[in-house]
Amino acid sequence: MDILIAKVTVLVILLIVTFLFSMLPLKLMSKYRHAEDQSQRIRYGHIISGLSCFAGGVFMGTGLLDLFPEVDEILSKANVHSYIKSSFPVAEFTVAFGFLLVLILEQIVQDFKERQIEYNRLQDESRQQRASESHDSEGRHHEVEVGPLYEEPPPHPALRSVMLLLALSLHSLLEGLAVGLQSDMSYLIQIFVAVVLHKVIIAFSLGLNLVQTELSAASIVKSNLLFSITSPLGIGIALALEEFGHNLNSSMVNGVLQGLACGTFVYVTFFEVLPHELNKGEYRLFKLLALLFGFSIVCCVLFLDPAEAPSCLNPQDR
Repeated sequence: MDILIAKVTVLVILLIVTFLFSMLPLKLMSKYRHAEDQSQRIRYGHIISGLSCFAGGVFMGTGLLDLFPEVDEILSKANVHSYIKSSFPVAEFTVAFGFLLVLILEQIVQDFKERQIEYNRLQDESRQQRASESHDSEGRHHEVEVGPLYEEPPPHPALRSVMLLLALSLHSLLEGLAVGLQSDMSYLIQIFVAVVLHKVIIAFSLGLNLVQTELSAASIVKSNLLFSITSPLGIGIALALEEFGHNLNSSMVNGVLQGLACGTFVYVTFFEVLPHELNKGEYRLFKLLALLFGFSIVCCVLFLDPAEAPSCLNPQDR
């Protein structure tokens, strides 16, 4: 098979498989929300909680075992210390900066939302007070009947999930670029198998994270589609620009962007997924096992990976 046809085939398969697996959590959440039987809703809730911990383990493994080594290797190959004339830990700094960037953005948004909520609360109290005074003066009273309501777990902050989506999409784009730059058929197939295994796990975990936010179903579908097209887009870019090769400057930019993405992974894992699930005082051991299983799956995929992505970016390095 011609290498070009093989790369186009890989592009199409990645797009379809990634999108399908990212949409599975939306179907699961729909079953949970439309379940009429209370025991069935509780069972679905426990399943979703366990899968969230599994996703947390996947994000932890991807950030610490996949992205961070890539950042360190890329920046080492770029010999970045010859430019800054210092032993400053650049790779670690980019990861920390990505972490702090998400933290800063989220705190700014949260502060604005809290101020808006407080303002709306004061406005509602003022309106209720005026309405009460008006009713008292007219001698009329209204009774409000409130029925029992079932409260779902509070949704995850949408900003964190959006930042996670951007980080995953960036990593996926560079991953697709690495696949598209391969010139050896057997090597391309080996990398494709490893990438597909990695993508389906990440896609499902991302979809599960998105369905637990206040995002609408349409927004979740669009987000899943955006993530799904990034790897094929990277392959397409590689096919279009293959003759130009790879240079030092793009390596440095690649390393910095991967570092920012890694920081986002760390933040979402330890500030959103794990606290959201492990702070609930039920089924702790089940959640712990799900977390360890997700982490172990990433370890297995990386162990089977024939080569790291940075070394794949330039076929001449092999």
